[in-house]
Amino acid sequence: MTQDKEVLYTYKVVILGGGGVGKTCLFNRFCFNSFDFATELTIGVNFHSTYINIKLENKEYESIFNCEPYIVDSIFDFGGQPRFKPLIPKFIKGTDGAFLVFDSVSYASFQQLDYWYELLTDTVKKNIPILLIGSKSDLLTQTPKMEIVRDDLIYDFVEEKNIQGFYRTSALENYNVLKVFKKINQLMLEQNEVEAIVV
Repeated sequence: MTQDKEVLYTYKVVILGGGGVGKTCLFNRFCFNSFDFATELTIGVNFHSTYINIKLENKEYESIFNCEPYIVDSIFDFGGQPRFKPLIPKFIKGTDGAFLVFDSVSYASFQQLDYWYELLTDTVKKNIPILLIGSKSDLLTQTPKMEIVRDDLIYDFVEEKNIQGFYRTSALENYNVLKVFKKINQLMLEQNEVEAIVV
């Protein structure tokens, strides 16, 4: 606890997907509000903790605290290259929420999602909120239609895997980045039957 923050919950959030799909750009945009065109492939794992402001719906409970309640997210961004895959299960144990990320203009990255989903669910072994993220949405208007991952394939995957939602994001344009992190935190609160709203 700090002077102006009352930490009520701590959650572990992981960002999974193939190499070069934009996981680190998503991580950097949310955690540091930064974007770098020269982002290099992640070596191993990036980690950062952030505060998420919440509003308690139970007024009696809220009155106990003298300052605003917060969630602390521990966010893990993993390198997607094959050489790092053996390390990942050790780091994703205890995960409370996850993003599965693919490049909106790369069918190859979308086809890798089955692997990442199975790795996540086989390792965590409990029901957790998962959001599917189509990154690099800023490239959609300048990419031939045949190279863009089709919506029907995306929504079939969401339905088949019982994923809690799909969002397109752009770390470059800061589009939907805050929205997806708020959403995963709201879902984690609901998973734990916490009467609170992410604000």
